Amino acid sequence: MQTIQYLYTKDKKVFGEFKYTSKVFTDYTKHFHTHFGLALIEEGSLEITYDIQKRVTLDNHSIAIFNPHQIHRSHAIGATGYYVLFLNKKWCQALQKDFYFYENILNNQKLYDSLKEIFYKILQTDIDAIEIDLHIYMQELFLLYARANVKKEKDLVVQIKKLITTKCNVSFSVEDIAKHVGYDKSYLIRVFKKEVGLTPQQYILNEKVNCAKDLLTYTTSTTLSNISVNAGFFDQSHFNRNFKGLFGTTPKKYKKVNIVQDS
Repeated sequence: MQTIQYLYTKDKKVFGEFKYTSKVFTDYTKHFHTHFGLALIEEGSLEITYDIQKRVTLDNHSIAIFNPHQIHRSHAIGATGYYVLFLNKKWCQALQKDFYFYENILNNQKLYDSLKEIFYKILQTDIDAIEIDLHIYMQELFLLYARANVKKEKDLVVQIKKLITTKCNVSFSVEDIAKHVGYDKSYLIRVFKKEVGLTPQQYILNEKVNCAKDLLTYTTSTTLSNISVNAGFFDQSHFNRNFKGLFGTTPKKYKKVNIVQDS
């Protein structure tokens, strides 16, 4: 059995689409929604893979979050009583203009119970004040998770920067960083670029070039190829290209005019 119901604002505009399925038999392939989604199940579990490799399990105590345009797919493991609500993005932005949930599974019993109560009201067509209920619910959700993640993101970026600085003279990839800090690579890249304005890979290259500049400035007794290797570059042309991109000159020319004698 499947039920589909649309939710309307006071001026008769659709702001939400509600779906209820008594038992989930279908495995969904990779896709995304343009609206913000919330889902829960009453029994069993549903395996969801977000952003290519972030695999999580939705059970009957948790809530699944689907950010607008976030790619995901799902695999049913005996899931029954599946509820999902898609809310118009502009409707959500009226509550919080800039939002993104980095936690896709929320293990919060209070929020789970409150959302299930709202879903029961919709299912029973008791929706006279449902927009008000959802306003209150979403404000709490944004406060607890969308805003709470800001400090976590900033702390993560600080941790990544420190790690890159200590590894500037060795071969070190974004995959290595992701493993070290224990976060999904795509999430890490998204958060870092949002906070810094560069991808982690671009930041790594900048750090290596700056490390090479210091070696060029303060070292007189080593060759450019040695400096390149000591700064973590194993390709001389790659080193030259990135150095010129940052400082507008080649390493060789820089060394000639900017050398500081060792004390």
